[in-house]
Amino acid sequence: MRPGITRRGFLGLSLGSAAAFGLAACGGSGPQNRGSNASGLSVGMKAAITSLTPFGIQGYNWSQMMGLALYDTLVRKDESGKLVPAIAESFDTSDPKVTVLKIRKGVKFHDGTPMTAKDVAYSISARCDPEVIKQTTGRPVMSPTQFGKVEVVDDFTVKVHTNERVEFLVDPQPILIVPADSFGKVNFANQVVGTGPFKLANFVSGSRVDTVANPDYWGGKPPLDKLDFVLFADVATEGVSLRSNQVNALYDIAPLYLDQVKNVPGTRVVSAATYANWWIIQMGKEPLNDVRVRKALRYCFDTKQLNAASFKGLGKQTWNPFTLTPQTSGVNATDVTYDPERAKSMLAEIGKSGISVPLNAIQGYEDCAAQAQIIQQGLQAAGVKSEIKTLEANAWLEATYTKGTWEGLAFNAGNLPFPTKNLFDYMTNPSVMLSAYTNGQPPVPAAAELYRQVKTTPFDAPEAPGLLAKAEAALVDDALVYFMFGGPVSLILPEGLNGVESNGFGDVFWHKASF
Repeated sequence: MRPGITRRGFLGLSLGSAAAFGLAACGGSGPQNRGSNASGLSVGMKAAITSLTPFGIQGYNWSQMMGLALYDTLVRKDESGKLVPAIAESFDTSDPKVTVLKIRKGVKFHDGTPMTAKDVAYSISARCDPEVIKQTTGRPVMSPTQFGKVEVVDDFTVKVHTNERVEFLVDPQPILIVPADSFGKVNFANQVVGTGPFKLANFVSGSRVDTVANPDYWGGKPPLDKLDFVLFADVATEGVSLRSNQVNALYDIAPLYLDQVKNVPGTRVVSAATYANWWIIQMGKEPLNDVRVRKALRYCFDTKQLNAASFKGLGKQTWNPFTLTPQTSGVNATDVTYDPERAKSMLAEIGKSGISVPLNAIQGYEDCAAQAQIIQQGLQAAGVKSEIKTLEANAWLEATYTKGTWEGLAFNAGNLPFPTKNLFDYMTNPSVMLSAYTNGQPPVPAAAELYRQVKTTPFDAPEAPGLLAKAEAALVDDALVYFMFGGPVSLILPEGLNGVESNGFGDVFWHKASF
């Protein structure tokens, strides 16, 4: 929401992309010579970070990068997708309803307070608490019916009890560790009390986040003394700042913008993930609660023009995003082409001529704005009324993930996730799970039950491939989502600095970066 949200959270076209990248660093406070031996780094990005909350949905640029510099997660993923220890030194999931976590000793919060199992237990519980989720526009790692309790066995052992298997360790919005009972006591919107490798030095909402190395980090003091994140409203300004050394690196460059920044002297381009975008569907009310309507509207998407306008032609279009990964059944709507007259005819046959399908865009997403205009034209050519409404990120979150009140179609985006099964979550949550128009019931009950099955089945279980094949078939046969494109997203990195870690799934870690 990604994803702003900017809610993005999305797997690379190449699942084996390498883990450690090099950067040449310059100080983050002002212009310096790129590639000097300065001990700071300033990373620019197009983002709208207005809060530092570890509970709410902040988008991929927070949950997969910035938040990982300030907070620790229970586990991390390596480039093969294997879970490796972080705050949880070990984890036992052999009992489908009990996850046992052995907590790392010697970890301190940024204020010097020792971290214990009590803090970990609270961090997990908070992400399952409906009240916390409601107040923070958060994303729960499990539902109230799935959640049992979190038991503190001793100072360094936690047991998570669930009513069915829940793979919360691989949730696309990872649990960030905070002090026990801190929600409501710490102003997390503007403060950070984490255990991560960097400590907050300064935060200007919507402008920048400045950090300094945590000398007491359990993994050792980071070689970089400073790590600053500078937020921009557009890529053009990013490019100017990179060329003038106001920033030394750029994060999250989508295919649409790569040509603007890829040839700056002293820098190099590294593919970090696969960025994708799609349109979620309000299936809780007329007219889109009718699968025949949803299938007809696929002929309104001029994918060739959409690709050129939003991905510079570098995107791969598919109605089944699983085809972008090695784990796919291959099912797809290959017969669908751009043909608004056919859509008009199909709608007329089922008595749905003249319907209205609004388009909800997210402010600040140029690929979204470009797609919305082209889709609107396709819909209107089929006799469908359509208006474009642009929402600020928080309003978009409230309308989609919090209240389910959006009308028509809503833009969404992110980096393809690991494990692959999380794609079904991305494509169908909230659209098959939540609607303000269905009296508290899932708008698509069969798809909601399939969602539950996918969510509770281990990604490496023998039955997982067959279940995911059903999920793929549902996406295509029931037109549960209008998936657009997947394409490479890049980092622009200064030459000379080694040790920046990226696993190819969008997670970026800076704590080992050094000259």
